[in-house]
Amino acid sequence: MRQDEARLKQAVATEETRQASLKSYLDYVRSESYVEHWARVDARMAKTGEVAVIPVAPTAGQLGSDSPAPAQVPATILDEWWALFFGEPSTP
Repeated sequence: MRQDEARLKQAVATEETRQASLKSYLDYVRSESYVEHWARVDARMAKTGEVAVIPVAPTAGQLGSDSPAPAQVPATILDEWWALFFGEPSTP
């Protein structure tokens, strides 16, 4: 029973740490900082007076063709910039 008690105490400590982490994340999600990050990165919005720059890398078909082929849209801004500079999507 003492082993079970020790195991359960460890499990409780782990879950308390997880709860604290989730509360911290919840505070961040409720903050203006998160809203601005979401708006700029995920929604690709810009503040009044700013210009949002979204890079579009040409595909091989677009370089020598009169009718461009539809390009596959990168998942994130990082992927867009990676494709612009290196010509292929980044891999995590």
